[in-house]
Amino acid sequence: MIVSAHILKLQTLVFRTSFKLAFAAILLIFTPFLIISCGDEGVEQDVKIVAHRGAMEERPENTIAAFKRAHELGADIVEIDLYTSSDGHLFILHDTTLDRTTSAEGEATEFTLEELQLLDAGSWFGPEYTGERIPSFREVLEWATEENVVLLLDLKESGWEFAENVAGDVQAYGIEENMVVGVRSPEQAGEFRELLPNSRQLAFMGSPDDIEVYAEAGVDVLRLWLRWLDDDPSLADRVKATGRNLMINGTLGELEEARKIMSFEPDWILIDDVAQLMRSLENIAESE
Repeated sequence: MIVSAHILKLQTLVFRTSFKLAFAAILLIFTPFLIISCGDEGVEQDVKIVAHRGAMEERPENTIAAFKRAHELGADIVEIDLYTSSDGHLFILHDTTLDRTTSAEGEATEFTLEELQLLDAGSWFGPEYTGERIPSFREVLEWATEENVVLLLDLKESGWEFAENVAGDVQAYGIEENMVVGVRSPEQAGEFRELLPNSRQLAFMGSPDDIEVYAEAGVDVLRLWLRWLDDDPSLADRVKATGRNLMINGTLGELEEARKIMSFEPDWILIDDVAQLMRSLENIAESE
């Protein structure tokens, strides 16, 4: 009986140890951001992946299909573009006109939301996406609420009325903490600090000359284009000196580009092809 008890205890210990190892492996697989080794000293760095207009290389950009796919791929943040329809509703589109990505032509903001949502916003990308619609902001917020998705809002308009409309929709869904407000001026940063104080802010700077200006305005993340860093690699250090996080805009995330981006040790990467960037970062991690 004593021997049997010892055997039982040993079996229990082995089972618990195996379970802990298996659970740790699952956590590593499903972690919400990539951890890769970078720098000469092999320091681990947490990098958040931002899906530009959703998974725009795999689905028609700025549609629910693109956003869902980005989330499936494991993107940490989904970036969307916001305009106001002629009847005062917020909708998602990148261009000022409908010509490139829908079945209509003309200035997008001259259409009502109902008119916009009658358009085909998917067949330009592929026949299998025929009938995909231009989403309203509220539709995207409803999806983001259900899936606990963090959104980066690229504000294509300015002014207090626009800011109030954006903040009102966000507050209606109670997910202020899951919003990153992409501002395009220090004044806009101030407006949204008042309206959405619990949301993070990211500066879509028009020039690297404004790094310190946006940092002083209290913006949390500063965006740099990779081409700016090609011209002046010290810009990354300027961002870090402000104590703000650094986001770098990439394109397709292929291996050479990913290596270059990671050499600047960014906190966030905005990318068109989420799956490709993740493959590249995995390759970099494996080669360290």
